[in-house]
Amino acid sequence: MKLRSLFLFTLAGIGLAVTLHSCLRDECSSTRTFIRFDPVYKTAAECRVGISVQAPTELRNPGKLYLAGQYLFINEKNEGIHVIDNADPTNPRQIAFWSIPGNVDIAIRGQYLYADQYIDLLTIDISDLQNPQLVCRTEEAFQLFGFDPQLGYLVNYEQTEVTQTIACDDNRWSGPFFFENGGVFITADVATPNSGNNNSNPLAAAGIGGSFARFTIVDQYLYTIDNSTLRSWSVSGGCVAALETIPVGWNIETIFPWKNRLFIGSQTGVFIFNNSNPERPVMETQFSHASGCDPVVCDEHNAYVTIHDGTTCNGTFNQLDVIGIDNLPSASLLKTYPMTRPMGLSVTNDFLYLCDNGLKIFDKTDPLDLKQKAHIKGINTYDVIALGNSQLLVIGDDGFYQFDASNPESPKEISRIPVTK
Repeated sequence: MKLRSLFLFTLAGIGLAVTLHSCLRDECSSTRTFIRFDPVYKTAAECRVGISVQAPTELRNPGKLYLAGQYLFINEKNEGIHVIDNADPTNPRQIAFWSIPGNVDIAIRGQYLYADQYIDLLTIDISDLQNPQLVCRTEEAFQLFGFDPQLGYLVNYEQTEVTQTIACDDNRWSGPFFFENGGVFITADVATPNSGNNNSNPLAAAGIGGSFARFTIVDQYLYTIDNSTLRSWSVSGGCVAALETIPVGWNIETIFPWKNRLFIGSQTGVFIFNNSNPERPVMETQFSHASGCDPVVCDEHNAYVTIHDGTTCNGTFNQLDVIGIDNLPSASLLKTYPMTRPMGLSVTNDFLYLCDNGLKIFDKTDPLDLKQKAHIKGINTYDVIALGNSQLLVIGDDGFYQFDASNPESPKEISRIPVTK
C-alpha cells in the first residue's frame, strides 16, 4: 500500500470518530489551528547518500534504542545514530554521530550494523566506531511508499502548525481534515503525535533492541518488517542475502524473537511465526486484540502486549494484555490491566518494566495479580530495556535515562542525556 493510501485510510478513521460541526448562524467565522502534512519526495540520489561521521551532537528527536556490548546506539529519527560509550553507566560518553538520512531502525551482529535508509538496507562495518564503512547496499529492500517520475520517492510527511480564520460557509469548517495545494490539514486537537550477552569483543555478538524494534537478529539471520511484510535475510557473510518475503497484514509495527518463534505486533493483534526453519518462518497463529498500537515482549510463559491510542493507531484503548503462550499454537488472553497510555516494555524473570505516564515497575511473580512496586513520574518515556533486575535503559521524548533498579521499590536515576529542543 502506498503511503498516501495509508494516510488516507487513517484520515477516514478520524472522520468517522469525529462529530462534524454545523453552522447555526448565516454569517460567522472561527479561528482554528490545523496541522499541515506536506509530502516529502526524494530522488534516488538523495535517498542513497550513505553514511558520514560527525562530532557528537545533542539529542533532538530520539527514536529507537539499541545496545551492543558497552555501546549504546540511539536513533535520531530520520537523521542518523548517536554512538555512546556506556562502559560507565553513571557517565555515558557520546563519541560520534553517524549521519544516515532516512534511518529509523538498526540491528547489530558482530562488526556489522544493519540499517534502513529510506527504502534501502545498508550493511555497515563498525569495527572502527570512528570510521564506519558502508560495505553493501540492498536497494528497494523495503516496501515502496510511492514514486513520482518527476519528484522521486515519497518518503515522509512534514508537519507544520497552521492557524487560520475560516468562515462558516467554508467547506473546511465542517470536518476534522481537508486537502489543499497538495497537502493535508488535520485539526490540531485530532492530530496528536505519537510520540543478548557480551563477549570479549566490545560489541556483542548480537545486540539488544527495544520493544518497538522492527529489526531483530537471531543467530545468522536478520528479520525485518515494514508496514505489511516480514522479510528474512542471511547475514552469515556480513552482507545480507534475501531469503523470504512473507505478507503478514496491514499495520504491523514491532518484532520480538522468543525461543524458536517471532512475535509480530500489529494494530489489531499479535502474529506468531514458527521459526524452526529460520530461513522461512511460518505463521503459526494470530491473537486478536482491541485496535491500537502494540509492542509485545515475552517471558517463559506469557506474552505482554501494550495497546495505546493515537491518531495513527486507529483505536482508543490504553491497556496491558497478558497472553498465555504455554500451549502454542493456542494463545489465550489471561488478563487485561487498564493503563494511562502504555508504550514500550521489558521483562525479566521477576519484573515487568513499563513506559506509562513515566516508568512503572511491577512484580510479575503472579501475572494475574501484578503488583506495582514503583512509579517514576515526570519523564516522558517511550521504550525501556532491562539488563537483569538491576539496570534500566530508558528512552523518551525528553531524553535518555539510566536507572539502578536493584531495589525495585526505590529505583535511582544514575545518568541522563537530555533532549535539546
